[in-house]
Amino acid sequence: MDPTIAATVIGVLLSVAFGAFATAFAWLRSDLGSRLERLEAKVDGLIMALARSGQLVDAGLPDADD
Repeated sequence: MDPTIAATVIGVLLSVAFGAFATAFAWLRSDLGSRLERLEAKVDGLIMALARSGQLVDAGLPDADD
């Protein structure tokens, strides 16, 4: 095979591989970000529910019974 053709084929294959990895990374990153946002919303909701029900108290405050 002619070296010029081989270099062109290798360059095209490397470009395609790099593009595929970059696309996959961007897709995974955006998917991970949305999952983290949903998890954060669930944790916030849980903390607020615990605070409203009186289950979440500040450990630094003295008890009223003392």
